Formats: sequence, C-alpha cells, structure tokens
Amino acid sequence: MKIIRFLAIVLLCLCCIYATAQDTRTVVGEFTYYGDDNTTPKMARSKALEGARLQALAKAFGTTVTQSVISDETVRSGEEDSYFRSLSETSVKGESINDVGEPEYKVSYDDEGHIVMYCKIKGLARELTNKAADFDAVLLRNGAELRNADTRFNSGDDMRLYFKAPQDGYVAVYLVDDSRMAYTLLPYTGSADGYVKVSHGREYMFFDAHRGDPVHGEVDEMRLETNKVTEHDRLYVIFSPNPFVKANDSYTGEQLPRSLPFNDFHKWLTRTRKNDPELGCHEIEVVINGKSNE
Repeated sequence: MKIIRFLAIVLLCLCCIYATAQDTRTVVGEFTYYGDDNTTPKMARSKALEGARLQALAKAFGTTVTQSVISDETVRSGEEDSYFRSLSETSVKGESINDVGEPEYKVSYDDEGHIVMYCKIKGLARELTNKAADFDAVLLRNGAELRNADTRFNSGDDMRLYFKAPQDGYVAVYLVDDSRMAYTLLPYTGSADGYVKVSHGREYMFFDAHRGDPVHGEVDEMRLETNKVTEHDRLYVIFSPNPFVKANDSYTGEQLPRSLPFNDFHKWLTRTRKNDPELGCHEIEVVINGKSNE
C-alpha cells in the first residue's frame, strides 16, 4: 500500500476504546470461518483469527462489553454466523495484548468449493473493568462530515479521522498494511513529540488541513492507494490519559509517513500496554479496492 502525504496544518483523528485493566492472563481460543464465493484465503485467515481472539476473550472474561470487531463479510453457516456476529456486536469484557506463538490454521473446502478456515490461538489478555471510558472515533472517506463514515476505500480516496474523548489524554495512530509495515500516521511527520495531546469534550478532525490544530504541527493529509485488486489493512488507534512515547520509527520517503516493521511495532505496543494499564487500543479494518474494482 502507498500512502500519499500532503502537508497542511491540522489534527488527526481516530477511534479507540479506553479502559483500565487488571491482571494479564493466558487465553486460548479457536474458531472456524466459513467463506463464500468472494472469500479469498487471506480474508478467511483474517476472519478466523479475529473470531478465535474474540472467542478466547469471551471464554476468559465473558461478554458485555466495549470492544467490537468490524466485519464486512458474513459467514454462511448458521451457528458460526450467529456466534461471530453476536460477539462482534456485543463485545467482550477483555482485550488482547499479545499473541503467544503463531496461530494454528487448518484449511478445508465444503461441497460447493467454498473455503473453510479453522484457527486456534494462544495469547495474553487482560480484563476490562467498569472504569473503562468510551470515546468516539470514526474513519471518514472523501469528506469531513460524519455522513462520510466508511472503512472501505477506493484507491486514491482521502482518509480522515474524527475523534472525541471524555477526558484529557494522548493519542497516536498507526496503519499496518498487508506487507506488514506499520506507518505512523499520528503524530504527524514533522512533529517533535511522540504523541498528540487532546482535550476532553473537544471534537478533532485529523488529516484535514482545514480543521487542524497548530499545536499538533504541520498536518499530513492521507490518501490511500493500492496497485492490488483488494488490500486489507488495519488501523490502530491508541489513547491514554497518561503520556507515552511513540514507537521507534524511521524516515521512509518524501511522500510516505515514518514506518517500522510490524513485529517491532507489535513489541512496542505490547510493552506500552503492559506499562500503562489505562492505555486502550482499538483496531479498525480498512479495505482498499484497486482501480479495477471501482
């Protein structure tokens, strides 16, 4: 994926769930995802992994919660469809911190040739307490109004992020593409700080040159592009009432945000979450359709 960066003065936005946490524990989950005519092996692996993580959290901490999963595709099988969507809509009373080892996958096909993907994971997680604070974050496509909310983009579309928190705090945003590189979208490229400070109750529109806050520095406007038929990326929105320093990224190029390998980003995120039980992270699936799909 290529992210074209434009300079301006503005603020970034994002979406996240803030929560306090208690003890970290090991959780295990498994899930079988049933694809349809349009499901690729990569999509099936992603959905099976998401389902296994949700199942692990639900089994360990129960459901009521706050952390939902964005799913554009639906599985065909009745039980799995009902279970996956109910977990996605209700949310679980815990959040994943880190995988332990590699996920285990098994692939098969049903009588109609549709892919069936099984996934089993083991990981570290923590319980979300009732002290968790909600905050609003909405990904926007080709516009700066909430009616532009979307997680599906066409190659060349502009991306913005609306953000509002109920308390003062600090925000960072990363985008991981399917080449497993993590790009630092917030703080902006020219920022000397490792975080962006936000005020409670204030609405922010990040990646928008017309609605930026000079305090956050020169704005990077974002345009998402791909040369693939379809690309699946993941946006990480990180928020805490406590200051934290961004990941140790590097200069990538004139038109790209700073970046680091996903494994290094994941280690940083795991360490940061362990050190700050009040830090919350929300992951948003971003789909980019290539020009041949428009």
